Amino acid sequence: MNPFTPEEDADEIWGEAFLRGKAKYELGQKEHNTDFWSAGASWYAKEMQSEALDSIAYIHHLLARLESVKSLARLMKEDDGMTLSMAATILDHIAGDHPPRSKQKHSKHD
Repeated sequence: MNPFTPEEDADEIWGEAFLRGKAKYELGQKEHNTDFWSAGASWYAKEMQSEALDSIAYIHHLLARLESVKSLARLMKEDDGMTLSMAATILDHIAGDHPPRSKQKHSKHD
């Protein structure tokens, strides 16, 4: 749904954030079986720092994927051999919901 007003936009953003945040919190409680609220301030600070550092890598790779989309758009404009099917396959991979590949052990001959 595309919001029509700032209020509808805010409702959509924060409603979804609430639902996802609550589900994530409850899953974490089940997985870790802790009283999350009982940690010390330094523990929270270290966890936040770790998450912030992870987010830098996520943003870097997200920006790289967006550059790939722009490159594909240029190809679609300039290359008559680029079919919609080819472009759709590439876009599906770029925007996909797959996790990173696992590292494979390579022999010296690979």
